Amino acid sequence: MKKANVAIDGFAGSGKTTVAVELARRLELVYLDTGLMYRSVAFECLREGLDASQDEVLADLVRRFDLQVEVVAQPHPTCRMILNNQDVTDELHDPRINALVPRVASCSAVRRELVCRQQAFAQRGGVVMVGRDIASVVLPDAEVKIFLAADLKERARRRALELAAKGKHLSQEEVEAELSERDRIDSERADSPLVCVAEARQLDTTGLSVQEIVDEIAGMVRCGSV
Repeated sequence: MKKANVAIDGFAGSGKTTVAVELARRLELVYLDTGLMYRSVAFECLREGLDASQDEVLADLVRRFDLQVEVVAQPHPTCRMILNNQDVTDELHDPRINALVPRVASCSAVRRELVCRQQAFAQRGGVVMVGRDIASVVLPDAEVKIFLAADLKERARRRALELAAKGKHLSQEEVEAELSERDRIDSERADSPLVCVAEARQLDTTGLSVQEIVDEIAGMVRCGSV
């Protein structure tokens, strides 16, 4: 029997990645963070010194974009971005990429190409897919749809800790400003804005443990719907 697909959308820092990885581990599903695909486009744009303000430049880049997603199950579910035969995953949270990725993600040509790749990836079933337009655009037929939210200060605290663990140190105020601007861009962009679709279960993760959130979503997956 084909396993259910789980679509998880939400604001940056709301816990999407942490929750999705643990959910995939517990239910033996495949995990895909679509944000890493957009970050890979930004990475290549920077590496080639391209002008990301020009849609046609980004469209040309994504047409010739050699990106493979490598699924890893152990020791915990993850996905690696293999760009031109090079694993660039660990380089995708550089501050320069953080600044550029909203622009890349707002380009319709980039979104169309990556959405097609994401939909092809999910055809196998049993995928926990994380992003900002998964339930609304990428997997509108997903059996389980989740939208995660959290207080801005809490999201900034989490993101600052994540960055510090990777050796990138920003103040709480800097991270809050970055997340707030990203929220605005994601919610206001014309192509595939961040929305909570009517059939999604919205969860506020502020003050909740990962275990509590995963318990609730796992129950939905076992029932096959929200």
